[in-house]
Amino acid sequence: MSKENNRRVNEQQPAYLVDDGYITPVVGGWADYKYRFIGYYNTLFSTGMKTKWDKRVYIDLFVGAGRARIKSTNKIVLSSPLIALNVPDKYDRYIFCDEDERNLDALQKRVERDFSEADVCFVLGDCNKKVNEIAKLIPQHSKTNKVLSFCFVDPFSLKIDFDTIQSLSQHFVDFLILLALAMDANRNVARYVDDNNDRISRFLGLEDWRERWLLTFEKDKSFRRFLAREYANQMIKSRYLDDSIKTMIEFRSDDKNLPLYHLAFFSRHELGYKFWREAKQRIDEPELPFL
Repeated sequence: MSKENNRRVNEQQPAYLVDDGYITPVVGGWADYKYRFIGYYNTLFSTGMKTKWDKRVYIDLFVGAGRARIKSTNKIVLSSPLIALNVPDKYDRYIFCDEDERNLDALQKRVERDFSEADVCFVLGDCNKKVNEIAKLIPQHSKTNKVLSFCFVDPFSLKIDFDTIQSLSQHFVDFLILLALAMDANRNVARYVDDNNDRISRFLGLEDWRERWLLTFEKDKSFRRFLAREYANQMIKSRYLDDSIKTMIEFRSDDKNLPLYHLAFFSRHELGYKFWREAKQRIDEPELPFL
């Protein structure tokens, strides 16, 4: 990243924002770090792909309100959608989805106030149920109109169906996905292993995962390691490169330093991973520790 782009990224996320009166969800301190990282990557992606593709699209499936308040502080920061709107070379279209009507309403007001010139589409509802509507908002790709999308998936749990990711992957899409492997999967392993629970089946897109888990359990009892590998393998089957499992980033809690989730990047082109590694180097984050 050039010094100029580095300066711009820092400007995108000022230390404090003034409360604008709209709903501002509270997040953990680790989220501030996550948002800064997303700012770096979005800048690299949107600028780096500007001359290579006719249209660049940013998709955010759990978009939130655009701002967040850091827990136990008065610090208000931009969250992923407004960070993406702040990149120096803006995307040609933004697609924002959230099932919380209050969050989406607050985001829409902030976008209309600060980014009225941007091409922004809002989708209210569960992204797993709205995926066809979301996909239709992606401009049609052709030989004369090459379209590349970057999709950020930031759920608080494993509530993202693999069918949703697979549907969007029919287009040219790079994904950055929060895998709630510790804060959801590890905490609820007994409930998820139950035959009557289909959460992991939908998350992985695999019906036979329990049999695979039992075989793995004999050698490695880590449920989150198992899920990380299975998810990466599913993406590889969808023609994504196999770099993802080696380049995940772990996030831990502020108070007890316990693992929470991993950010996993998926691209079908090595250039995507070049940007990903550069962003990681900029923030000096270690590789995935449990592999």
